[in-house]
Amino acid sequence: MNNDRVYYSHDAETQAKREMIAFTTLALTLGLGIGALLALLLAPSSGKKARHDLAQSLGENWENGRDAVDPMVKRIDEKFGELLKNIEERIAHLT
Repeated sequence: MNNDRVYYSHDAETQAKREMIAFTTLALTLGLGIGALLALLLAPSSGKKARHDLAQSLGENWENGRDAVDPMVKRIDEKFGELLKNIEERIAHLT
């Protein structure tokens, strides 16, 4: 890594390196993802089956994930409601 910048602390230099690595990783991941999507979209007719299987798999995973998360969200909502009620009761008790 050739960097001509002058850093006034080790923390600043470390932070700059981390940001550069994070940006590079993000750019590579995004590039590979876009490349894979383009390859699937522009594939010849033999890619039709792969696109169909991928779409079906994503749809099924979306539904399964939603079915798994809904009860958890409801339970968290109930717990949050109970917590809010307890806090309001304690505030009312203090005043």
